[in-house]
Amino acid sequence: MGKLLGHQIRNHFRNNWFIPVLPAVLILFGVLFSNVNNKVGVSAVALGMMALMFGYFAASISVIVGDYNMFFGDSALFYESTPISPSAKTFSRFLYYLIMLIIYSLYVALICFLIMALPTVDKGSLESPWAEISKKINEVGVSNILIGVAWGLMVLFNNIISIIFSVTLGGGKKLRRFGLGGPVLVYIGLGLVEVAIIYVLDKFDLFTSAELLLNNGDVFKNGIGIGILIPTLIETIVLFAGVYYMHKKRISVS
Repeated sequence: MGKLLGHQIRNHFRNNWFIPVLPAVLILFGVLFSNVNNKVGVSAVALGMMALMFGYFAASISVIVGDYNMFFGDSALFYESTPISPSAKTFSRFLYYLIMLIIYSLYVALICFLIMALPTVDKGSLESPWAEISKKINEVGVSNILIGVAWGLMVLFNNIISIIFSVTLGGGKKLRRFGLGGPVLVYIGLGLVEVAIIYVLDKFDLFTSAELLLNNGDVFKNGIGIGILIPTLIETIVLFAGVYYMHKKRISVS
């Protein structure tokens, strides 16, 4: 699994190296050239920030397209014939999406932090944002933050496996004729099913009525936000099982 995962990551950056490089080059050029021509420098930094934001979305699309091409495009025969178990392929693809998301998110966060830190090099200016962050943490409460992080991770894992499931089912024999349109159709259909299930559960009042409170007594997260974790967890497990089954079926057929 490690070799497959490493190959996926290397293959992505080999084909999409310009996505992280272009914003960095524009921003660095703008910062250095601002001493010569401030207008040109500022414009270059602005273009670099635009390239950074659009590049993040482009990277997300390239990860999905790359995953589709590996297992259902021109390279499908090679990857399907590799001696790797269905579970290893399933978790390799999941980790591929997760690691790429972390890499690009940290990259964007680092660039934004450096840009914001440039004009405030004095100690006093740098300390004030951290004091404000510490104040917000005390207001929300550490336990609420940990629950919020867990909630966010659950939603993130669910979104990743939903995309992998859509790509796998949409790239299957019945929908392969639609190309990349197959995964899109499956993803839309999956979203409609999710909305319908949530609507029914809400009508039967099956969501918990518990609330998370801030230290000052205000509501941090309402009942629906907490209760939806249970069907989200169930759906995530079901989709993982579905992807595993489809990989196993393709291997047994081939």
